Amino acid sequence: MKTLINRDLLKRGGIVAASAAVLVGIGSAPAMASNVSISLPNGRGTMTFIDDGDKFRVCDTKVDDHGVTGYVRQLRADGRIVTILTIDDGGDNGCDTKSVDLLGRTPHDMVLCWNGGGACVVSPVIRES
Repeated sequence: MKTLINRDLLKRGGIVAASAAVLVGIGSAPAMASNVSISLPNGRGTMTFIDDGDKFRVCDTKVDDHGVTGYVRQLRADGRIVTILTIDDGGDNGCDTKSVDLLGRTPHDMVLCWNGGGACVVSPVIRES
């Protein structure tokens, strides 16, 4: 009898865990036409997608003799990932900003890398509405 109760509890726990995983998946849906930001560890830099005008801003936020580089990538239906914009910042005051028209519902993402050792971060998928 005790074994049956344990199995029932395990089944219920599995159902609860599966339900939580589905909710997490729904909650991590692609970003739709809103500003999106990513940051490097240790305050080294930031990259922001500004929906108004499809602008991308890259900021080197740490004086360490290394800049940061941001990439905007298009995630194509054939599985290829193509860099469509590169933005470098470092060695000057302020941030660097460039614009590129994101194509309709085509998925894009941002990658921000520190130029002093390869640390990079990747954004969630970005789609225009």
